[in-house]
Amino acid sequence: MLGLFSGAELTGHWRIHTVRESTADEYGVVIRELLRGGSGRRQIPSAVIIASVVPPLDSVMREMCRSYFGLRPVFVTPENLPGLRVRYHEPSDVGADRVVNAVAALAAHAPPLVIVDFGTATTFDVINAEGEYAGGAIVPGIGISLKALFTHAARLPPVDLVCPPHAVGQSTEESIQSGVLYGYASLVEGMLDRISREAGEPAAILATGGFAPLLAQVIRAPLVVDTDLTLRGLRLAHDLLTGRR
Repeated sequence: MLGLFSGAELTGHWRIHTVRESTADEYGVVIRELLRGGSGRRQIPSAVIIASVVPPLDSVMREMCRSYFGLRPVFVTPENLPGLRVRYHEPSDVGADRVVNAVAALAAHAPPLVIVDFGTATTFDVINAEGEYAGGAIVPGIGISLKALFTHAARLPPVDLVCPPHAVGQSTEESIQSGVLYGYASLVEGMLDRISREAGEPAAILATGGFAPLLAQVIRAPLVVDTDLTLRGLRLAHDLLTGRR
């Protein structure tokens, strides 16, 4: 996921596949064309911040930013982000995307908070009443689960991921849709219930990630859907790390 900001306004956002074997040139060409947009006039960024969860690509991203935009990117980590206390046993273990989500959530909502990110993995991040990152949970994401299902069960065909009319499917397609969507909804509801009982206090629940709008249709919990949470968190993290206001 990448986005382009003009001040505090998100003027463009895109999703591209992360391919570990891709070179700086391959990423640079794709991103340069995305920034060109339909107008044909290339938009040139003045700064770059990255929340990397694929360390082998860090050097590739540095080279891409240098070669294509003449910029040195800022990498956000749980250790270098000021103003957010991380209560993991090893703070460095927390994914950078999870801490920037926390930064964006705290900028817009009063804690306590729970953030559910429906991305490659489905993550649950808990911000306690003191505004600290208290921890969370990680499960395989919907996309990974579907890929594994179709890869290892040869008779099950790929299906469009839409809400079926009933939990009890009347065809193989509806059965897969029900199992994935209502199954994940039940997983999320169960985890939110466990988190609430452990925390002992109600919390606002934010949902982000590509599958958030779809899952929000079937999850029986008061979700606030914010698909741009991570990108806004990155912009805020950049301001914190560079001293901008």
